[in-house]
Amino acid sequence: MDIGNIEEENKKNKKKGKLGFFFKNQIENIQGGGIHILVTVFLTFLAVVISCLAVFFTSVQGQEKVMVPNVIGKNWSTAFLEMQAKELYPKLILRYSEKAGEEGLVLEQDPPAGSIVKAYHKVSVTVSRGIAIDRLEDYVGKNIDDVQTKLRTLFSGTSTLQIQPTVYQVSESPAGQILAQYPGGGTFLSDSVKVYFVVSAGSSMPQVTVPDLKDASMQQLFAAMENSRLLFTFNQQDAPRGQNHASVIKVQKADQKVEAFSTVTVDLSFPIPSEDDTDVYGILNATIDSYPYPVPIHLEENDEDGNTRTIVSFSHPGGKVEVPYSAKKGSILTLYTMDQIVAQETVR
Repeated sequence: MDIGNIEEENKKNKKKGKLGFFFKNQIENIQGGGIHILVTVFLTFLAVVISCLAVFFTSVQGQEKVMVPNVIGKNWSTAFLEMQAKELYPKLILRYSEKAGEEGLVLEQDPPAGSIVKAYHKVSVTVSRGIAIDRLEDYVGKNIDDVQTKLRTLFSGTSTLQIQPTVYQVSESPAGQILAQYPGGGTFLSDSVKVYFVVSAGSSMPQVTVPDLKDASMQQLFAAMENSRLLFTFNQQDAPRGQNHASVIKVQKADQKVEAFSTVTVDLSFPIPSEDDTDVYGILNATIDSYPYPVPIHLEENDEDGNTRTIVSFSHPGGKVEVPYSAKKGSILTLYTMDQIVAQETVR
């Protein structure tokens, strides 16, 4: 090897030696400062954890305290909105009620109204799912006063069951004992059920006063038919010219006492009909089966527009039945006995 090559090789070795020495120094520096880096990273992580825990516990301990509102007796949807407005969580509990008309209402709450709790606390809200009674009981043989008290307690504030005026019948059974009911026991209780009771009057029929209906309107007459416990027959005549409404002229035995369900005659005046009249006045006559006691009867009108209305409801023992009416031309009148059709006619 010549001298030139040797010198070139020496120069290269010197450069390599300097570069190796540089990297060696850097590695030694990193190794020497590694502890400081690890300590810095650990302290930073620890500071983050402590900060998160501080925020969490501050949030939990700093929740606002609220007063539990009184929601008993309110509709469940209203109650839930009030709870949520207070940042409380309602927990729904359903149960049957002993009284009709409470379905959907809050019966109980826990904690009670006025309690101080933290926000987001759970409040148990007991809501009525209605009464467990879904069928009409058989009350035949029981005392009418006891039954009416029970039914009014169970169904007060609701139209589920409507107790109709009591019908009395002379009987050897003790006075006040229920002889029959309509509809019978086991009937499903729907939106609105009317219940009629036939009750023993003892050995003699109770006395009622015949109402003085002179100059009464048709609606006042219908009310008397429904509530007075009398049977009515009717005579009709033309009203004086210019009178465009029906009215009562005279009632037989007005203001006198008679036995319940005695027959009373009523004289009526009807407006003189004309071709332009849309309403027609008249008296529907029908003969129905006879019953041992008065049964519920009602007259319905179905007009040409498809509208249906009950003109009058009353009790009657059957036989010859007379019912006055005011109805639209072309409508169909239907007479029902215990919800069974017994007569129909078209208004002309």
